[in-house]
Amino acid sequence: MDFSGRVGGGRRGGGSGGHRNVDEFGRERRDRPHQRKPYDRPARGGHRGGHGGRGGAHAGMGPVGPIDEAQEIESRLSSLIVKVGDKNTPTLQNNLEALSVVLEKDCVKHELTVMRTFRQCVLELPWKVTVYSTLAGLLNAKNSETGEKVVALMHAVLRGSLAKGDWGSVKVLMRFFALLVSTNSIAASTLIGMLDTFLAPLAGGSAKVSASNNCYVFIVLSTLLWAGRSLKEHAPAELEQRLELAAKYVQAQAEINQGNTLSTVFHDTPPKGSNTLVHLLDVVRAVAGNDWKVDAIYAPFELFASEFAQAKQHELPALELPTELAATAFYTPSEFLQLVPSPSDQAVRKYVLQDFIADTLTQLEGNRKDCGKCLMQIHNLCNEDVCSVMTAVQHPEDVDPESTLVFEYMMAEVLFSFLLQLPEGLYREMYYTSLAIELRKAEPVILANVFETMVESIVARVQFIDVECLNRLSNWLAVYISNFGFQWDWTKWESAASEPVDSPKHRFVQETLLKLIRLSYLDRVRAMLPDSYSALIPAKAPAHNFKFTVQAMDERTREVSVAVGRCLKSKGTVEQALAILQEHYSKWADIDDDRRQSLAREMLVEHVLLLGSKTFSHMLNAIEKFMPALQKFGDSPEAKLQIAQVTEDFWLGNPQFFAITIDKLINYRVIDPATVIAMLFDDGHVGSWSKFQYWEILHNTVKKVNMRVVQLQGRLEAAVTAANAMADDDTPTEIQPAESVEHVEATLAQMVQEQRDVVVSTARHFARLLSSGSGASGELDRAWLHGRFKEFLRTYRIQVVENASTLESSVFTAEASGDVRQAFEDVRKLSAA
Repeated sequence: MDFSGRVGGGRRGGGSGGHRNVDEFGRERRDRPHQRKPYDRPARGGHRGGHGGRGGAHAGMGPVGPIDEAQEIESRLSSLIVKVGDKNTPTLQNNLEALSVVLEKDCVKHELTVMRTFRQCVLELPWKVTVYSTLAGLLNAKNSETGEKVVALMHAVLRGSLAKGDWGSVKVLMRFFALLVSTNSIAASTLIGMLDTFLAPLAGGSAKVSASNNCYVFIVLSTLLWAGRSLKEHAPAELEQRLELAAKYVQAQAEINQGNTLSTVFHDTPPKGSNTLVHLLDVVRAVAGNDWKVDAIYAPFELFASEFAQAKQHELPALELPTELAATAFYTPSEFLQLVPSPSDQAVRKYVLQDFIADTLTQLEGNRKDCGKCLMQIHNLCNEDVCSVMTAVQHPEDVDPESTLVFEYMMAEVLFSFLLQLPEGLYREMYYTSLAIELRKAEPVILANVFETMVESIVARVQFIDVECLNRLSNWLAVYISNFGFQWDWTKWESAASEPVDSPKHRFVQETLLKLIRLSYLDRVRAMLPDSYSALIPAKAPAHNFKFTVQAMDERTREVSVAVGRCLKSKGTVEQALAILQEHYSKWADIDDDRRQSLAREMLVEHVLLLGSKTFSHMLNAIEKFMPALQKFGDSPEAKLQIAQVTEDFWLGNPQFFAITIDKLINYRVIDPATVIAMLFDDGHVGSWSKFQYWEILHNTVKKVNMRVVQLQGRLEAAVTAANAMADDDTPTEIQPAESVEHVEATLAQMVQEQRDVVVSTARHFARLLSSGSGASGELDRAWLHGRFKEFLRTYRIQVVENASTLESSVFTAEASGDVRQAFEDVRKLSAA
């Protein structure tokens, strides 16, 4: 059976509804009455977003066209399953009982719809896990065959998630099976066997700390949080043994990462390294000390104990861990940042609710709109007095975060925890920005205040935050503000203008304003700022800095510049431009050939950049047209470096164009990654390490190299497959593979070597500057450089570890400073863990 439907809306172009009315391109036809605006239409599932399909939780109106009786019943069943337990009401017990009766009756005819919807509800509405485990238990109590189908389906989904390395889904599903023990649908021994699958690598108690083992232990502890109460009743000895084994591993992991700050967001707290497991273990132990009671979310299965006592328990096949996934496929989510005060005696409740928020954010990652709607529903299933909800009270400003858990603040904390997660985020930064925008649209006043408070709490600790996290926050804030009329209370940050230019607060505010200028224009940004901000924004709009102005040239230079300019403006050819340069500079007898070539190179690059300075498209066309001449002039590393430096000088007042132009020059092989690295780490940039633009270019360059390696690996696999297919075909043919294996292998080897050179060269430049007294202009400048160094090691830790022996022998030697060598050791530990 196909259980491919999704609750939250389907990926664009990925729907597969059997009765959809579609055009020749597979798109659903839209019923648009006269004068209906394209954006003024009823919501339909399956048009936008990453998850869902027909009958989903937020699909709105159904498919266009007549709906027969069977479809109507299926739609009703899906809706009943999705909506049950939306709120903790006195009628929930009766609703579950009634729904179990309906499903038992209709499951015979509509098994596919019931099972598909049930599966997606468990995965995509994770905070209702107690509701759906209860519903599964009731189905099993009424009809063991139906119960067995549900349990078998979810077990198959779990096996599939394991095979794909979908650890977010594995965690959610294991929580579901933990609660199935409470409904007597599976035995405690069955769940213990499932946990033992994850604990198998830890057998003997001396397991090596690794990313995979971190992930397995995280899933086990997350499951024990919900299974502890039933396991204590039915298998207390086994529960203690598994908890002790997991705790022993967590202790070993914490000791290895002690003092490692590479995964620490704020450095004003005692460094624990990657302390997620430590935090979770503390929560589990706190729950164990309270007789394993988890009271944050309503647990309706406790009301059906008598029905469950007579139910049949089902056996399940053994689970198997994946064996071929790379270490990067494993993850342990970062600890939730505590950005606002909260009662210490409610730590467990806060963790549980934030865990549900995090799971919802993860499971609905492909659909920010449905994710936003679901996040605002989680508190509806909370037990009484667990948390305060500002959107549900008459005077939200009276809610005190220091005396109660506030749901909106917890939700925002999780969002920022994901945004600032180290060593790397799970998803692209824009997801968290777009999700925050959707949430604020839903509650414009309250969530606007919440997000502003959260940003303020981070900026208040800005001198302690990791450099990369500060960069992410700046990106987030600029896009967020730009979506709401550029409104922000800038008076709170006026002091930033008077701080040193490379202080964290000054740089954060300035870089955010520069991004806002990119997203709008200078006069718009200037108009919304107090006069005290004048030192934080450019005096004039971003523009080019053309060197060969009339006033800045001597007579013979003017002749060359005018001739080249006329040639390019009149759409002259590459050959004509080169001929003009040759004709004029050959007359300069007072300089040698190298100097003559250097001047010609500079003249051509300046005029090509000027020709393309109007728009991005103009720039692309100009570089593409004169690519042969630029490549000819870039015939050595020194020549390439000059081209890059001329480009930087030309776009000195426009960092965005600078980054884009450098990217295009790399694409057209005018310069190479080694050129960019040499340019960025030039001694002329000392004192400017706090500027974000250089590191944006560095990351774009390294990622481009890594992407090319991945692409070539894919091409090699395709070439090998094609070659093998032809070798197995006995039919004589003269058709050759699109690419020979040998050619792709040679290209890949060359690119892998370039990847190694990029990593080693960048690390060498960092070490040289940080280990030299002249590598920074002061302590603040050096702190920025060291922060970016840690960011580089952390981001490209796979390549760093692959080249560890080379780096250790040639870069991180005794001549390197102590903090440089320590950062290298920390990244090796981080990669091992």
